[in-house]
Amino acid sequence: MTAPSEPQASGLSPDDSPPGQAAPRARPVHPRAGVASAAGSRLAAMLLGAACVAWTATPLLPTGLAQLALFIAIVAVVAAALRLAFADIPQPEDRFFLPGYVRAWLTFLQLLRTPAWEETAVVAVLWLEVQHQVRPWHTAALGAALIAYLLTTHIAESGAQAAPLLRRHAKLLIVGACLLALAAGFAMIPASAPGAGSAILRVIAAAAVIAATALVLPA
Repeated sequence: MTAPSEPQASGLSPDDSPPGQAAPRARPVHPRAGVASAAGSRLAAMLLGAACVAWTATPLLPTGLAQLALFIAIVAVVAAALRLAFADIPQPEDRFFLPGYVRAWLTFLQLLRTPAWEETAVVAVLWLEVQHQVRPWHTAALGAALIAYLLTTHIAESGAQAAPLLRRHAKLLIVGACLLALAAGFAMIPASAPGAGSAILRVIAAAAVIAATALVLPA
């Protein structure tokens, strides 16, 4: 009784390359896609921060509090932009044997990465907006831009995909935008005479702003 014949080996190697030839090296698909995406999100965050400061600072106010708020906002936005630009530079744990200029550079990077520059910029911009006269729609647009600034910064820092993140929070963002518009509309209603009606409208407007801020923040 003859033994079953073994299946003949294929003439190709496991990587489908002809025998006698070296297998081609595996190359990543679209190697620059991640780099371009990270650079785009960082640039978007920088531009949004600069736009928020410019939007709030117009028109310029000569008061001391407004000038101080503008200075703090500019410093915080520039520092946040530099932190995003130098985010990929590693920091070694042992700095003792490094040259002095390298240690100074690493100390500068640590100073950039330690404070919460984006949150400081948001507080300074809101403080600057308070110094102006009441302008509801201008303030509502600023609130939407600040939320976009914080979300874009989060995307740039975490490396998360923008589309899934925004899709996850789409309902909250839409509700928050509607509440911001509602608050701006209520704030434009003039209070001709003091009374319960105008007070209730202002309370509703304030509650809408608080609810919008709570809803649009990422969980």
